[in-house]
Amino acid sequence: MNRALIRGFKTSLVWLVGMLMVSSLQAAQVKPEQVINASYVSIQKLIADRVLVAGMPELELLGLMENELGPLIDFERVSRKVMGKYARRASAAHLLRFNQVFKRTLIRTYSKGLDRLDELDTFVVAGAAYDKSKKRAKVGSTIILKGGERYQVQYSLFLNAQQQWKVENLVVEGINIGLVFRNQFAHYMEQYNDIPKVIDNWGVTQAE
Repeated sequence: MNRALIRGFKTSLVWLVGMLMVSSLQAAQVKPEQVINASYVSIQKLIADRVLVAGMPELELLGLMENELGPLIDFERVSRKVMGKYARRASAAHLLRFNQVFKRTLIRTYSKGLDRLDELDTFVVAGAAYDKSKKRAKVGSTIILKGGERYQVQYSLFLNAQQQWKVENLVVEGINIGLVFRNQFAHYMEQYNDIPKVIDNWGVTQAE
């Protein structure tokens, strides 16, 4: 991942809110936009109850993020998508290892949003656009900060085998987050041409 992009990205709050606010409702009869809309109450409650606060200890924060993001994201599916065509060349052990490393990457990335937590005002969610199978959907939204700044976030969701809607990607202000990670993995493969080395390098550089 381009570290300068993450560190300098003005909308870091969006990363955090964008994932946390879809973690509360997970049922097949609930529409994707309802999952996102209803979960705004969850993030507001975390803030109001002072459970989610700026400056909290890192280990505590990462634990909270894992609890919130765990039910929402199919980390195995997302990490395989990031590996792209190289996932077919990976052993089961490599797939598991990268899943674990990439999970930490996502949790740390979304945790960076706390520096603008107190600026959150409200958001607007559009209706879902389904594919032909009705098992995948895209939901657009606008996150609004107290100063009036508006940020566009589009969610890609899929209906898993347990009939739960899961988010598998975000596009934040035109930046396709999944594609950025995938391009980063491909870049490392071109550099090292060795999956274990790529995983080692990913774990080091993403922690910086």
